[in-house]
Amino acid sequence: MELDGGTVAYHLDTGEIEMTARLIDVVSAEAEVTRTVEGTVDVHTTAERTERYYDDSWGGLSKSVAERTARLEAQERADRKAAEQAARQEEKARLAGQARLAGQGAELDAEAREEAERRVVATAEQRREELARDAADRLADARTDFLRPVHEVLAVAYRDAIVEYARANGAQGLQVDETDGMLNIQFEMEA
Repeated sequence: MELDGGTVAYHLDTGEIEMTARLIDVVSAEAEVTRTVEGTVDVHTTAERTERYYDDSWGGLSKSVAERTARLEAQERADRKAAEQAARQEEKARLAGQARLAGQGAELDAEAREEAERRVVATAEQRREELARDAADRLADARTDFLRPVHEVLAVAYRDAIVEYARANGAQGLQVDETDGMLNIQFEMEA
């Protein structure tokens, strides 16, 4: 007989009642693989600047002023050239990193699939154990609920058979008490 979440079968040849409980769940898992491509940009630049000065510092153009002005302007040029070079090398490294990652696409996909499969197997095993415990609990409850009417019918049949036997054999002081699901039959009879 099919029941909600299981079956009950009576085997005539053995007199056994077989009960099964079925619990089903769906488990899924996702995984993402991330790779970081790192690189270093090393830039060396130089710049020169020449400034004019007068020995007599005419017009405020002394040797020290000329050196300072030339040094500052040369440093600015070197910094600008370095920034431009670094930007070009950085872009080149970024494009090379993208190309390397693109070449690893299949490897990354396979890694993500493997990780997702590992996670789903672990999650499914954990969920299977939970479902087995839940099914055992449900089966025990269902067994009790299913057999209660059978036991009640058997109890009435035993009671009637024992009372009839006692009466048929001249029993004295026959008392039948059914309280809180317990059946108590007392009588006296000569052996």
